[in-house]
Amino acid sequence: MAVDGGRRATVDDLGPALLAWAVGAGLPPREARWILEEVDGPAVASGGRESAFRRLAERRLAGEPLQYVLGTWPFRSIELQVDRRVLIPRPETERVVEVALAELHAVLGGPGGPGRAPLVADLGTGSGAIALSLAVEAGPSWPGLEVWATDRSAPSLEVAATNLAGLSERIDGSGASVRLAQGWWFSALPPGRCGEFDLVVSNPPYVAGHELAGLDAGVREWEPESALVAADGTGGAGGMADVEAVVAGAARWLRPGGALVVEIAPHQADAATGAAHRAGLVAARTEPDLAGRTRMLVARR
Repeated sequence: MAVDGGRRATVDDLGPALLAWAVGAGLPPREARWILEEVDGPAVASGGRESAFRRLAERRLAGEPLQYVLGTWPFRSIELQVDRRVLIPRPETERVVEVALAELHAVLGGPGGPGRAPLVADLGTGSGAIALSLAVEAGPSWPGLEVWATDRSAPSLEVAATNLAGLSERIDGSGASVRLAQGWWFSALPPGRCGEFDLVVSNPPYVAGHELAGLDAGVREWEPESALVAADGTGGAGGMADVEAVVAGAARWLRPGGALVVEIAPHQADAATGAAHRAGLVAARTEPDLAGRTRMLVARR
């Protein structure tokens, strides 16, 4: 059994013929092997397996993103179920989690923390990628960690709930808890906790309307537009309305010294830091993604 890109690649007597057909039809060999793995297993009869493989391969050949075709995708240390109700988890957002964990460590003063249960919000959670990763990875260091994952979209929260259920044993074992809530940014959070959050993190929509046509077809035609596109912000800054809403609200919901981490587009760096300054946040800076492009705003209350 070989390992390719984090997914198993299994080939048996039926496999080579299916792989040859898919590659001949235009699928990259690695994607064909991943799809073969998806339909592999003793519960699928030989004929049913061939039919299932061809259906999935044809979806991919028609342009549907591989992540939706497979139905699951790895994100940092977890595996997420994904479909057209949510954005596809991306490496850029994995880097957001990395920075958020570092900020949480700085705010709380290391493992063990301040002697209370830390409080975190992930706004616009989608599949739950950020919230669930934070719970799994930070829970062992800060017992009682409480993560609130919010989204305005009920269908998105259904996906997040499925992923939460699948990871419940790991999250419970880490000592953390995750609460899902529907609402527009901070409105989904409990009012009595305003001013108590140690960390607010978000991957909001930040594509300007006029930029949508220039996106890759796999993104533009398949992923939810409401999770991609935002109205212009202050002074006409493209796609910045939701980023600005998160930044402005963070000034009220963070405790003194608490941290904000927001994913942005590279060209929005100046507009994002300007929003942080207008909100009264301090130590505003940007951080790069793994490719070295500016990818997030970081600030403190």
